[in-house]
Amino acid sequence: MTTIPNFDIANDLKVEFFLPNLEDNAFIVGISLLGGENVLSNGGQFIIGESLLGGEDVLGGLGFTWQNLGCSTANAQLSIGGSVQDDLYFQPQPAGANITLQTYQYDPSANSAFRPGVPVRIRLEKDLTDQIIWSGVVDTIGARYEIDGKNLMSVVAFDNMRNLLNTRISLFDSETVEGFVTPYEQMELIAEQFGTSMHSTSAETGGEIPSQLLENVIPNVLVFDAIQVGQALFWLDPVTQEFVFVPRPDPSIIPDFPVGAGYFTLGTSLLGGADVLGSGNPVYTVGNNHEAFYHLCMSNIDTMSDGDTVFNSLKVTLKDDDTTSVLVEDADSISLYGRYAQDVTLNTTTEAELTRWANTVFNQSPTNLVQSVETLTRDRTGTLTEAAFLLPGELLGVDFEQDILHIKDYYTITKVSHYIDPDTWLTTLDLWKEA
Repeated sequence: MTTIPNFDIANDLKVEFFLPNLEDNAFIVGISLLGGENVLSNGGQFIIGESLLGGEDVLGGLGFTWQNLGCSTANAQLSIGGSVQDDLYFQPQPAGANITLQTYQYDPSANSAFRPGVPVRIRLEKDLTDQIIWSGVVDTIGARYEIDGKNLMSVVAFDNMRNLLNTRISLFDSETVEGFVTPYEQMELIAEQFGTSMHSTSAETGGEIPSQLLENVIPNVLVFDAIQVGQALFWLDPVTQEFVFVPRPDPSIIPDFPVGAGYFTLGTSLLGGADVLGSGNPVYTVGNNHEAFYHLCMSNIDTMSDGDTVFNSLKVTLKDDDTTSVLVEDADSISLYGRYAQDVTLNTTTEAELTRWANTVFNQSPTNLVQSVETLTRDRTGTLTEAAFLLPGELLGVDFEQDILHIKDYYTITKVSHYIDPDTWLTTLDLWKEA
């Protein structure tokens, strides 16, 4: 990740749709009208029965290109990640985009090529940076026209996870000699059937899922089992649409504040000292402590205390054998506040796996109240900060102090949401403190 100085949203943020070239009048099946102005051939194109193999005509000379509609974009709202179910496990959601356009040239009523199913991507291009931060496919297009001639088009798009959770795969075979697969292995099988692969940042998690042989199955339950048993987070990479499946961070190995300690800083660290250059990805903080390493300035912090998520009695039952279960309770909390119970059914293998899972997720701390933080991603100096590149599954420090209040802790990012218009870029980070 890096900062980008002098970032001009109107010019350096590309809102691109994969559309046919407007300069060509080639006939496009499903778009062009018979008897219309488009023609079935164009100069230099290969025509079966007419062109010569080895001649000057070419195959595929016409086609679709990524066309930047950034100049027509009034605002874009992007999201990637998911929510937290019962304060126990991650619930994935398709990455979404809501884009407002002001254009007649690409209105579906005037341009039949601009329709649901068109690929869309959001890309940063400035100096040495050329980075896709969101990609997907148009789902719906709505338009509104006003008497003064203004129009607004509302474009809603989702990434391929929407298709994944609603598709059907012909064969899912996880049978092994051991009788189980790991959550990562299950996701790898689903990715293969879905026509993609595991992203290089994906990693193994703990947990065991019983082997299965299934035909014509909708994979949403299989995905949910892998996330739940593996205590993982899952999303699709914005660039490749590959599966990203990672264990949620372990709070027990998080370093103390200040965030970023252990990195070599010019003018501060000693050559030959313990600090190192490039010792992994830094952990950023959002707050009002401007002295912290890797600091992002806060716009606001939202907190909430919800009694439904502060349970002190957790029962986990084996999915294939409801007589096998594990109960974990906090007796001191129960004696003070009464019993707040959660029951979970887990698709795993043994009572030992139930116990491991229950002890890992059991949470009886009502003090971790931060729900989300917001930061000005294009800051007041015109620099695009690292918040533009944050993804779910990463750690984030919150460091806010005012009067007697001091919030200072690490959280897992579960969802990243951007609001972008020609002048403003705000990023909201949904957070989860699971232990």
